[in-house]
Amino acid sequence: MGQRPNCRSCNHCHAPEESFGAEQSWCQMRRLAIHPELAADLWCHHWTPRPPRLPSVDHSQVAIPIPANRQLALTDLLVAAS
Repeated sequence: MGQRPNCRSCNHCHAPEESFGAEQSWCQMRRLAIHPELAADLWCHHWTPRPPRLPSVDHSQVAIPIPANRQLALTDLLVAAS
């Protein structure tokens, strides 16, 4: 399956929401329901890549170490690997 375009990776396709009891995906472009077993194999010429879903970052919780000018000690890792 890999990177082949399909309904699951299309921007127009919305996954079923269990809170509403839906079992099938919904294509907004074609206005039709898509069975979950077929969503990985189906695609059409309207396929548009879905934008990446990146996790949100809370900048207030980022901790900066105090000695920021220290060199990383990688020799311990190299000795342990050999």
